[in-house]
Amino acid sequence: MSKQDLASALMDAAVDAIIVINDKGIIQQFSESARALFGYAAEEVIGHNVSMLMPYPDARHHDRYIENYKNSGVGKIIGIGRDVKGQRKDGQTFPMHLSVGESEFADQHLFVGICHDLSNYKNALDKLAAAEERYREIVQAQKQFILRLDSDFRITFANASFTRALGTENTDIIGAPITVFFNEPGHRIRQRLASLFSDENTSEEIAVKVTMNGKDGSQTLVDWSFRRTSTQGSDEAELQGFGIDVSEQERALEQAHYLRTHDPLTGLLNKQTLVEDCKVWFRSASPGALLYIDIEHFSLINQRYGYEIGDAVLIKLANRIGRAMQRANHCARAGADTFLAAIQVSSQADAEAVAERIIEYISTPFKLRENQLNVRATIGIAMYPEDSEVIEVLPELAESANGFARDRNQRIGIFDFEHHKVLHRQIEIEQGLKDAIENHQLAIYLQPKYRISDKSIAGYEALVRWHHPREGFISPGEFVPIAEKSSLGLELDHYVLVRVFELIASARATIRDFPPVAINITPAHFSRVDFHKLVLAGIADANIPIESVELEITEGAVMERSEEARQNLDALRSQGVRIAIDDFGTGYSSLNYLRYLGIDDLKIDKTFVDEVLTEKGKIIVKSIIDIAAAHDIQVVAEGVETAQQFELLREMGCHLCQGYLLSKPLPVDEAIELFSQQSPAQTQ
Repeated sequence: MSKQDLASALMDAAVDAIIVINDKGIIQQFSESARALFGYAAEEVIGHNVSMLMPYPDARHHDRYIENYKNSGVGKIIGIGRDVKGQRKDGQTFPMHLSVGESEFADQHLFVGICHDLSNYKNALDKLAAAEERYREIVQAQKQFILRLDSDFRITFANASFTRALGTENTDIIGAPITVFFNEPGHRIRQRLASLFSDENTSEEIAVKVTMNGKDGSQTLVDWSFRRTSTQGSDEAELQGFGIDVSEQERALEQAHYLRTHDPLTGLLNKQTLVEDCKVWFRSASPGALLYIDIEHFSLINQRYGYEIGDAVLIKLANRIGRAMQRANHCARAGADTFLAAIQVSSQADAEAVAERIIEYISTPFKLRENQLNVRATIGIAMYPEDSEVIEVLPELAESANGFARDRNQRIGIFDFEHHKVLHRQIEIEQGLKDAIENHQLAIYLQPKYRISDKSIAGYEALVRWHHPREGFISPGEFVPIAEKSSLGLELDHYVLVRVFELIASARATIRDFPPVAINITPAHFSRVDFHKLVLAGIADANIPIESVELEITEGAVMERSEEARQNLDALRSQGVRIAIDDFGTGYSSLNYLRYLGIDDLKIDKTFVDEVLTEKGKIIVKSIIDIAAAHDIQVVAEGVETAQQFELLREMGCHLCQGYLLSKPLPVDEAIELFSQQSPAQTQ
């Protein structure tokens, strides 16, 4: 094999492209690898200028480069090598590394170019650069703060979120100690972070919550997490810090805590927080006093002036209460128009003096626009530890004292244990009665009303009885007045109405002429709009005759002649419902009004029946019976207990009576059986 053949074989076997040109730039040889790289066959390029393999502008200047080299002996590529661009047959350019050597062969000055394709390498670099740029953008776009610290705790990197938070430029941060931005001594943070540098194998993370100072004086609370890391190719360890701005969360937590512990309108504590504070405060500096301050009729202010004015008055009241005490105190808003104040005192008299000063401050008129508003307050006082060592119950005791003062039309009330027992009993009865109504635990009893002429049963009065699961029998004389003072009076009336309608329907299913049953109605219920519709609808639902129902109301309910009471009375009587005046003589006692009432029955109260055997009592009862008879009103005597009373009432012309002489109140079944025995022919 000749040297030329060997050279050609070696060129074709080379991985990189080999191109031989003369000193005019004309291609002399073109290796097989060059064909694969540039896409030209050897015969297409040999004899042509090598610039055909170059993109613009390199192709235009190539021949000048050769001339300059020939004249000066200095070349930019020859003997050096550099990265350039090549151009394929299809016009596509690509990166390559070009190494050029020169040679003398057969009296020719030749240049040998070795072209190494850098496409894959460049693509890898481009991808790496893109990945780095993407990573950089991701890091810079993070809301989380990202830092790198060197072993001197100087910042070597900070992302954009961190620089924005501090209101400065990256150039002002890089190289600065991180501790200069802390709003607290830096040595404490340094000591904690130093442990991460002492152990190169540690994977520990250290959490630090610290306030960062901005350039403009702003402060940012940042929750940092630092860990050790190292940069590839470097022995220097660094700390990677990730920080989260928790300023808003911290403010939200503070606001949530404030709302849990304070009244948002007045800024005072709430009741629960005041009690918790006093558990520490009173026990460390007793004695103390808790004042319950009730603003009287405050709802009228809201109704007349609106809630905006009402809120403004409450804020002013809170300020006045605080100023009036002139000593260490804890104040709270306990309700819509009530306040609590805990104070350290030397005696009960001292507490009363503070209460008087509060009332004086509160009583100063308020100026509202063009109006002057006067506010009155009642204050109840409970002493610690005299009245109770259990601080949780002091608000209840002070409220009880406040009620004690109101009952006596006083401005200031001191806790009284006996009064509190009564109040507590009322609360227990009210709550227990509410449960009894909801759970149908109240029983209906029937007390017969007898015709005095023949002692036959003319009707019944429905009476409610309560057998408490723990306390046993509770007298109606105790729970009915309590119910009537609250909304439970209406609920109790409704409960009794429904139950009585049911029992009438049940009785009439077996007894054709079962007599009417009277039901007591509270004045509040009788004066309620459309009460008559409730009664008439209940009668219709039970499918019972209207004449089987009688309603008993007090004098006051009709004598007041409210529009609602009048409408109910007229509507019920027009439909055939009988109306009776209960306990006549204990209220208005004006016989002259009987002709205007439009009633069917009049019940003489037991207090008059008890005195009927006396001369004075006899005159009063006889007068009632005679005037009632003159107005065609049937008279019923209540509480008849002796034969003498019964006989005298008969002589006076009384129509009906009821009382223990003839029968006590009976359970429904016994009452129905009693009527059945009396009138067997009436039973179906």
